[in-house]
Amino acid sequence: MLVILDRHPSNQIPRSSIEGIETLQERFFLLQRESAHQKIAHIFILEGFSSSGKGSILQSLTIRLDPRKFKVYSPYVGQSEDRGYPFLWNFWKVLPRYGEFLFYLNTYYSRLAYLRSQKKIDLNEYDHRLLSILNTERILSKDKIIVHKFFLHLSKKEQKKRLEESKKKKKDWELSAYDKDQGEHYKRYFEIYDSILSSSRTVDSPWIVITSDKKEDTKLLVFEAILDRLEKTLNYDSKTNLKKINHGMELIP
Repeated sequence: MLVILDRHPSNQIPRSSIEGIETLQERFFLLQRESAHQKIAHIFILEGFSSSGKGSILQSLTIRLDPRKFKVYSPYVGQSEDRGYPFLWNFWKVLPRYGEFLFYLNTYYSRLAYLRSQKKIDLNEYDHRLLSILNTERILSKDKIIVHKFFLHLSKKEQKKRLEESKKKKKDWELSAYDKDQGEHYKRYFEIYDSILSSSRTVDSPWIVITSDKKEDTKLLVFEAILDRLEKTLNYDSKTNLKKINHGMELIP
């Protein structure tokens, strides 16, 4: 089975059993606070097909967080590279401090997929970059900067529908060359991403693949997946602690 077709277990949870978005946002804030207390940084890699809703999900994830303790990095995938530095240079410059969150969109994985699709790098360079990425993630995870990787899968039919809606609403100016290339070559990107996800799954930083055809469900599932990862990493029960706060047993800033 293709890795990209794997589904996060939350996709099988009945809608009625998933908490409301506001409760999940409060729990996420508590986990941000606990991360700062433990001085552990977290990088959230939000990958996926174009038009899968990454921007909207990012807004929901960050709206309740302490803005002093997180940052967002979303470079242009098709930008030219400064050959005077290693290709990961721009990423290294935005690494979070201990206790902070970094939300990373249009990541080095997107860049790798785009370059491979455009045949701007050969297989040797592709393998070299992928190995460099994995080594970087491994080093960071060993040094209290945990990398969490999420991939939003979007069907070809739904992607085509969303791209056409953007054109009808005259919002196609928002689409980058990378977005348009994906729309024109869905199968090619499917195969490239499948290869990337297969090669970059690690014990410390596994990929969690979530279906994004239904926008509201996707937000809830991403929250559930992130909260699950953070609670295990921090050994912190955000649901129980939120109940204590709501019952006046703990003060929240």
